[in-house]
Amino acid sequence: MGKIVTLGEVVADVYRERAPSDVELPFTARPGGAPANVAVAAARLGTEAAFVGTLGDDLFGDFILRALESVGVDTSAVLRQSPPTRTTLAFVEVSEDGDREFTFYRSVPAADELLAPEDIVPATLEGASFANFGSIPLIKDPARSATHAFAELANELDVAVAFDVNLRAHLWASMDAFRKAAEPMIDLSTVVKVSEDELVPVLGTEDPAEGAGKLLERGVSLALVSMGAGGALYATPDFDGRVPVFEIDEVVDATGAGDAFLAATLTHLSERPGWLEDESAVREAVERGTAAGALACTDFGAMRALPTRAELERFIAGR
Repeated sequence: MGKIVTLGEVVADVYRERAPSDVELPFTARPGGAPANVAVAAARLGTEAAFVGTLGDDLFGDFILRALESVGVDTSAVLRQSPPTRTTLAFVEVSEDGDREFTFYRSVPAADELLAPEDIVPATLEGASFANFGSIPLIKDPARSATHAFAELANELDVAVAFDVNLRAHLWASMDAFRKAAEPMIDLSTVVKVSEDELVPVLGTEDPAEGAGKLLERGVSLALVSMGAGGALYATPDFDGRVPVFEIDEVVDATGAGDAFLAATLTHLSERPGWLEDESAVREAVERGTAAGALACTDFGAMRALPTRAELERFIAGR
């Protein structure tokens, strides 16, 4: 079994609870941040996982670190930043259909923005099958340069790079700035995941198959498109296919669903040497990803509903 190493932001997702009075606003903080979610999801599925990033030396940083370590994520590469630098907070508004809107509260700089290239060392990727990151650490230096160093080191060590675009447009000065930062990372990646609503801003098309084709033309080995209720699409230079959605009774909160999808897909691939030439292995991986994404929608928070391997296999067997 391989190891999945993730790099990037980790945040406290803050949910508003029912108010006991008109002059109180109670909140519940839950750990989140896409790469941290992927690491936790992989660990819960039984694979070795590690997280690389920086946290504030504060109350929220403490509780997030406990959350990572409680499921066995290796946090030896996590750094802490002293005040006034803080752990980022993401206030989450969940609509009736389970969709979310995020409002970020970040110190300047935020703790996750301070990961530096010199913090990336070969030992971090030793024995890894996949090195995963998203676009948020690409917003500014030094985290942008650290992410480049991470991807370049993975390529040198023959570790597959998995880039989850995870576009948060309101965090960027412009879409041109986003594309300028993200496109070089596509060229360094083995696997690229986009969601259906990222197709137009990232790839200039509404068609998932066309978008996947554009990624393959850039040299990506496996393109993944998550499509919510439409399931997921996968494509390699040699084969492609679609996996239908796994139905659940109710979408409670879709936060972390894409991260669960990616983690379960990568976990299965990490256990299948030569997966790039094996369509059945890729399809099985994407099926497990789609199932894990569905299960992640069944409770509030990005991490609480992430399934164990046994839970995932029971869910798939029952459908």
